[in-house]
Amino acid sequence: MDTRKAYAELRRHLDTLPVGFPRSRAGGRILRRLFTPAEARVALGLSWKFRSPAEVETALKARGLDPRELAREAGAEAEPSGAPDGSGLASLLGALASKGSILRKATDGTYALLPFVVGMYEMQIARLSRDLVRDTVDFLHQGFGLELLTTGEPQTRVIPIDAAIRPEHRIAEYDECRFLIRNAGGRIAVLDCICRRATDLAGKPCKSTDRRELCMVFRDFADTVIREGWGRAVGEAEALELADLNQREGLVMRPSNEREPQFLCACCGDCCGLLSVVKAMKRPADFVATNHRAVVLPGNCVSCGACARICPMEAIVLDGPAAKTGGRSGARILESRCIGCGVCTAACKFEALRLEPLTPARVPPKNTEELLDRLAASRPGTLRKLRLGIAGILGLKTHPHGRRGRS
Repeated sequence: MDTRKAYAELRRHLDTLPVGFPRSRAGGRILRRLFTPAEARVALGLSWKFRSPAEVETALKARGLDPRELAREAGAEAEPSGAPDGSGLASLLGALASKGSILRKATDGTYALLPFVVGMYEMQIARLSRDLVRDTVDFLHQGFGLELLTTGEPQTRVIPIDAAIRPEHRIAEYDECRFLIRNAGGRIAVLDCICRRATDLAGKPCKSTDRRELCMVFRDFADTVIREGWGRAVGEAEALELADLNQREGLVMRPSNEREPQFLCACCGDCCGLLSVVKAMKRPADFVATNHRAVVLPGNCVSCGACARICPMEAIVLDGPAAKTGGRSGARILESRCIGCGVCTAACKFEALRLEPLTPARVPPKNTEELLDRLAASRPGTLRKLRLGIAGILGLKTHPHGRRGRS
């Protein structure tokens, strides 16, 4: 198999994942950055479901590929005594995991392919370069952005910041930032935000925060980050303090769309790649998993504009009536743009905004396995993707993720 064919085969294989990998020039350059030709062939034996090295070897042989030859080509070290066939395959898989090209589950030594986002790209935090950032932006424009927007189940969701949660709210535990941290079983790590590192490289540093170490990862992702030295382990108390600081700076709390999430990002509408793609749509709310939305209490609004300035989705305008402002304009929520993050409620000193729950509440998948199963089962075909993308650009009402309850 020649080099060009190796990457073409890998691209097609990755395109079968629950979140696909569309054909594009930028995507081809990315694959060459993340995989050598031998590694690209080895990845053909992997799936989005975790496999042991022995299972990977079986899958490769079924494709007519010799794991021993691939290991020799990649310069992999010989297997320790007792490893499958002594082929060096486990060493090669370990090297791929160390590069962030695949994910290793530390608890049982199995491996899986990741989507490019969320997945391979975020795992490049130690190897990020201007060229990779440039290729990623191009890839988003060349089809991958549409892939992200039109998944049948969102990869991430938005949860309200703590300051937006009132005592009378009966909020589900999976929508509480502090519960997600406490429920991680102590497997927590922090690392630099790759989106902000990318904007730094592009000469457009984040306007919302000067900090970079503000993303948290849990469970398998935390094990990987600690093992590879991409970040550092933290205890529950420090993680809670970091979450509080992120929220005080007006950042959006965005975990993976799971009741047992693998990560908790602190995002803004300018740096975050996913939020930027959503923000570019006419109706961002149609493309985000959330259980809340903001509402205005007109009697308290003084038209200061603090909420409109901090809203990451530009979902607030100052042209609605306000009952106690002497006829001046007040804040109005554009429901089609509100993602229910609650950042505006914390910014308002006059308690003129609050979050209200959307019904019925959306219950996220339990874990990564269930999330990927849902993504695979609900992945739309090409025509539906195009229809959803066009609707998003034109501002036509659409619910790609099945969300109801918004006007």
